[in-house]
Amino acid sequence: MASGQALPDAPAGSSPAHHASALLTFPGRDLASAPAARRFVRDTARSRGISPRMADDLETIAGELVANALEHSDSGTIAVTCAHTAGTVTISVIDEGHGPVPVAALGTPPDPEQEHGRGLLITDALADRWGTRETGRGQVVWAEIITG
Repeated sequence: MASGQALPDAPAGSSPAHHASALLTFPGRDLASAPAARRFVRDTARSRGISPRMADDLETIAGELVANALEHSDSGTIAVTCAHTAGTVTISVIDEGHGPVPVAALGTPPDPEQEHGRGLLITDALADRWGTRETGRGQVVWAEIITG
């Protein structure tokens, strides 16, 4: 990808001049992909000089978004990007699914006995902004943290 070119998964309105970006693809039907994505994002963030606290938040977001893709998309592969600009870090998870991300009841916490359903609530709490969009090949869920 040419320097200064926008990443295909970057959120609308984000700066096209990325200082650093990384992409890794994981098996879409393998539960080990979520912890592997967490490690990838943590290591990438730390190598870019992101603060340990922010790297922890990015790692958590990546794990939650990949877990959602594993549970809801039935994708053969899931790609994770970590893009770092002068003022933001954006995590994007690209899957082969289509349709809206299950955002039902974002304002309503799941039942305390429920084992699932907190991923987007956690993402919403940790990210400065996040969203979804369809691509020609699937769904992108992204989350952005302001670094400056």
